[in-house]
Amino acid sequence: MFITKIVRANNRGISTMNNLTVEPNWSFGQAVFFAGTVLTTIGYGHVSPLSTSGKLFCIFYAIIGIPITLIMISACVERLLIITNKLYDKLKTFSIFYRSNSTINLKALTYTHLALVFVFVLIVFFLLPATIFSSIEKEWNYLDALYYCFISLTTIGLGDYIPGDKNEQPYRAFYKIATTFYLIVGIMFVMLFISVLTQIPELNLAKLLSLEMETSSDPERQLLTSDAPTSSSYSRQIDEDDSLSINNMHSTRY
Repeated sequence: MFITKIVRANNRGISTMNNLTVEPNWSFGQAVFFAGTVLTTIGYGHVSPLSTSGKLFCIFYAIIGIPITLIMISACVERLLIITNKLYDKLKTFSIFYRSNSTINLKALTYTHLALVFVFVLIVFFLLPATIFSSIEKEWNYLDALYYCFISLTTIGLGDYIPGDKNEQPYRAFYKIATTFYLIVGIMFVMLFISVLTQIPELNLAKLLSLEMETSSDPERQLLTSDAPTSSSYSRQIDEDDSLSINNMHSTRY
């Protein structure tokens, strides 16, 4: 019973280590961080609404906010794809991607473009943030910080590492808001990399699996595809019918 009271007090922002009241869990910075983890579906679970009204509001907020957030991120990814396509066009101008017979090596060009996007996302949104988090969070080493970046940007959100969770953290509200911004932008660029990856037919597993299922798992589909005429044969049949009708017209005229 005593331990239950301690846990409840800690959930309401009362320190269990020091006999004093510290910044509550629902400060502005904490609330922005919580809203960001809900909208991005990371959901660390370290802070949660306790009241009935808070739980109901969280349900409706997530129902409305998550689809809007996903639409916004998808729209931003489409804009970023324009930039990556310009990078692809720029790479086309490099002579190293051309063979001796002046034909372009599309495979080398495509994988180079993918590698550049991957390296950019890896450095800017994993390696550098891990360095910053490990320097700010004194109890984290570099591997812990890198692990947090990966678990967060892949929206796994285990909640075992939370930045700015110490009460004595300086500029805690700003730190929480900056982390929220990092999570949203980071997820956006991870989705950008996945979009560039899936544009390569050899690496688009979903497309390959769907094609295999269409051709192998459905006997009715196989029967229909085998009996149905192809587009070329269909067009050839139309051309033959047109030529026969034209000949008949000429024969009747003369």
